[in-house]
Amino acid sequence: MILDQRCIAIMTKIVHAASPVSPQELMEELHVSKRTIYYDIEKINDWLEQANLPQLDYVRSAGFYISEKESALIKKKLATFDKKTNYEFSPKERAAWIAILILTRDAKIYLHDLMETLHVSRSTLLADLKQLKEQLGHFQVELHFHKSSGYYMVGEEQAKRKMLISYLSHLLTNKSWDALLTEIQLIGQQQPASDAFHSAELDVIYHILHEYEPLTGVRYTDEVMQALSAHLLLLIKRFSRGRYIQMDPVEKDVIKRTKEYQAASQICQQLETVFDLNVPEDEIHYIATFLLGAKISDYQLVDVENQDTANLKHIVTLMVDDFQKFACVFFQNREELERNLFIHLKPAYFRIKYGIGIDNPLSSSMQHSYPDLFVLTKKVVHHFEHVLGKPISDDEVAYIAMHFGGWINKEGVKVESRKKAVVVCSSGIGTSRILQKQLEDLLPTVDVVNALTAREYENANLSGIDFVFSTTPVSEKGVAVFVVNPILSHAEKASLLKQFQAGETVPGQINPEALLSIVEKHAHITDGDKLLQELKTFLQNNKEMKNEVDQRPMLNEILTKDKIQFAESANSWQEALQMAAAPLLADQSISQGYIDTMIENVHQMGPYIVIAPGIALPHARPEAGVNKLGMSFLQLRQSCSFSEKAEHQVSLLFVLAAIDNDTHLTALSQLSKMLSDRDNIEKLQTAQSADEVLPIINQYSHI
Repeated sequence: MILDQRCIAIMTKIVHAASPVSPQELMEELHVSKRTIYYDIEKINDWLEQANLPQLDYVRSAGFYISEKESALIKKKLATFDKKTNYEFSPKERAAWIAILILTRDAKIYLHDLMETLHVSRSTLLADLKQLKEQLGHFQVELHFHKSSGYYMVGEEQAKRKMLISYLSHLLTNKSWDALLTEIQLIGQQQPASDAFHSAELDVIYHILHEYEPLTGVRYTDEVMQALSAHLLLLIKRFSRGRYIQMDPVEKDVIKRTKEYQAASQICQQLETVFDLNVPEDEIHYIATFLLGAKISDYQLVDVENQDTANLKHIVTLMVDDFQKFACVFFQNREELERNLFIHLKPAYFRIKYGIGIDNPLSSSMQHSYPDLFVLTKKVVHHFEHVLGKPISDDEVAYIAMHFGGWINKEGVKVESRKKAVVVCSSGIGTSRILQKQLEDLLPTVDVVNALTAREYENANLSGIDFVFSTTPVSEKGVAVFVVNPILSHAEKASLLKQFQAGETVPGQINPEALLSIVEKHAHITDGDKLLQELKTFLQNNKEMKNEVDQRPMLNEILTKDKIQFAESANSWQEALQMAAAPLLADQSISQGYIDTMIENVHQMGPYIVIAPGIALPHARPEAGVNKLGMSFLQLRQSCSFSEKAEHQVSLLFVLAAIDNDTHLTALSQLSKMLSDRDNIEKLQTAQSADEVLPIINQYSHI
């Protein structure tokens, strides 16, 4: 009985699992049908029976399992699994090996050579070759055949390298180092002697990389060290055939100043000695791009500051800003988050820039299990794409999403549940995008996933869609439809906000008696009546606190007459902040520490609080000294400068004191609408008293 890659993956998962593995879990992980899973289990059990090993059992409503004692026997067998006689390459693996073998050949390769190497029939191999030819078009490489020279590739060397890296990634995905060595040994035994791969060569390269790793100042992950070793082995095959690449002189100049180039230079010297070859200068730079693009496990942030790193740090800040806005969260330890995200984005930047593609085996799982997190990340990566000048693959997006997700779990932050919507518009794509932007700004937890014409809407499948926003009346299809104008009016925005807030679910009440009965099952209680009373008190207090938080005050409820001030001028922006926050300090909404933190934030991050010409929204984190929700307003008749730039001249300051990530959102949304009207700004700038300001505030303080 022959097993393939999927069967090995299923068996490995089950024997290492602490509890039964359900068919559904295997279906989601391997992206196959239930029928396929049962077919593979049958093959596995046949193989186990032939090997005189216990078979996998199935427990109804639980899944497949094997006892601990029996799993130890199977693990031992898997450790010595003979791929030469027991393993069948998958179509994906065969395509990868065919491409690699042809591109790194020394001897001529014909159909019968590939048949012997991959243990498949002539018809199967011809089907594989046809499929491969179609795939190669993506890399702008062509597969040719001539009876005198066998199979060969036609295309630019750069394109062939990208193809080589991509197919090697297919082979490396979800494989252990030992499994890859075994596979290479198997392939090497079947190839012509002059063209053989040897696992010993891979081991030599691995040790050279390990020796010079400290020169880069980083520690690479184990999988990266293994992948780099395999990449270098394939490059050596290209070098031995005189196939070299040419690097752009400007790129070379940038790369040469990195530690990775110094390491690549030393590595190439060792490779030249061991493999008796010559590595040109351009290839040293090329290998350095692999080191620059490699994922790392430890990193000391001591980079030489250059334009690339400066751009990346700015990108990280913008991405975190947008993520917080769209996810409605506030990261407590943002500085460390940005540092870790920068550490990831730096190699990703070089990977994407130099076309070093990677497969993320967790990408599909990430998108399926954490769709909201993935969508949020897709919304913020446009900053990264802009500086790269090219789109980012879903595999790379999934890695970035995992960083945000890990940080959310670490801080215990809760991301608001997200809804999906489509926009229906008969006026064209431009109008659709304008409406989409307005909706996503107004409703941060709603993602507009598609823009349709009215005709497309009638035939569209709305499975998984929660809302439809249409500029024209459309038929009901089991999904809530909101008919709106392409440019939302203030009244429409307020109405939408009201409908969405009214639709929010309210958590059920916790019964203290039921809670006590659970505790009694697992603990000895010395005074049940007293514990019950304390539980009731705690839950009631918690409910009151939650009601206070859940209640989102409107703008006129927190920006009241006593919080409105006027002044001729301020001697500095620091004094302006102190003056603007004074009413909040007076009624103990904030402490002096909150004002000091706002000032320090501007010192550190620049005039980020200037949200529009002439307008500033000073704020800091709640823990910096907020006692209760509040907002104050200061009008300066002579504007105050927050920097040397003209756009940082400010005459209107709104100080926000937020108690959490949520309670202030309604008031802030209303403030945003108020300030989006130029007439309102002019009225605020010329007002002489609070009585002239209050009607403007009241106009926007309704839902």
